[in-house]
Amino acid sequence: MALRPNLIVEPILLEIPVEQGRLNFLDIFGNTHPVELEIGSGKGTFLLAAAKADPASNFIGIEWAGAYANFAADRLRRHGMLNCRMVRADANWWIRCHVPDASISALHVYFPDPWPKSRHHKRRLIQPAFLNEVVRILAPGGILRVVTDHAGYFEHIQQVFGGFNGLMPHEFDSPVQTADGLVVGTNFEKKYQAEKRSTHAIAMIKPAI
Repeated sequence: MALRPNLIVEPILLEIPVEQGRLNFLDIFGNTHPVELEIGSGKGTFLLAAAKADPASNFIGIEWAGAYANFAADRLRRHGMLNCRMVRADANWWIRCHVPDASISALHVYFPDPWPKSRHHKRRLIQPAFLNEVVRILAPGGILRVVTDHAGYFEHIQQVFGGFNGLMPHEFDSPVQTADGLVVGTNFEKKYQAEKRSTHAIAMIKPAI
């Protein structure tokens, strides 16, 4: 799918100054509905499906690639998904800077870069330091869902989760309806299904107080 020209990103794309610090989601969405966050939203395929399926929740997608962030923002706007916002940023930094404590009901990480070379493993998103931030931002009972097609990265994820005490294993239940054989229905997953790649899904939950 080619990117569309003449994109209109307002009001979906957020431009948050660094000095604003932690956000008040009521100011952004105008309501106190639960907020879900997706890291690596690409063209917004999952966000669009999730926002349609659950209009009583709010969604924020973080995407590093500016062209994709703009495309997703325009796509969500065209579909009237005003319960969605997009951010063009490094996810680790944006979460640390702007996401309040205990404010996220679900965190979605689908097909993150596996950084397969050993010398690049330190760049992988799923690390103990990242999980510390996950525990901070998840509300009690909040869920982290991760899907990857990379067996080596999945093994790494399992090891990191297994050595971390702040989250508990949870059954992976897809938050959206998908075609047969798909877990979350992202563009990457559709591509990988066509290539006969296996998909690995895992979920963790922050214990309720």
